[in-house]
Amino acid sequence: MVDETSIKKHIDWNKDKFIGYVDFGTGLDDDQLPVATEAYTFMLNCVNGNWKVPIGHFLINGLTAQERANIIQECLKNVHETGIEVVSLTFDGTSTNLSTAQYLDASINASNLVTSFKHPISGNDVHIILDPCHDKIGQKYLGL
Repeated sequence: MVDETSIKKHIDWNKDKFIGYVDFGTGLDDDQLPVATEAYTFMLNCVNGNWKVPIGHFLINGLTAQERANIIQECLKNVHETGIEVVSLTFDGTSTNLSTAQYLDASINASNLVTSFKHPISGNDVHIILDPCHDKIGQKYLGL
């Protein structure tokens, strides 16, 4: 599952460095980076067991659909190295996520519906699931 959450823009001193800037976990520590406004979070949910675990988050300040797709591909590669098989990717139906699906070689367009893409290492299908509980567009449309 992939989701993003708005966070308060705030810079803080944490013993030896400032935190609160955009952070992709690459070790780049530069106060010239923008202040983060969102957390882009990844979580694994077991389909044949009873566990779920967050596996990563990135502090961001806006990402393009292509950048999101690249991060998803890297996450899939890292998870594959642990022996876990990812069979689906769940996210809400925002326009950015629908565009991200296209960069993953999938399409959530009704006239050209392709609801899966190939895993970057195994080549197995990874199915895209739009989470109705997180369907912010539908909730807004329905006034929920």
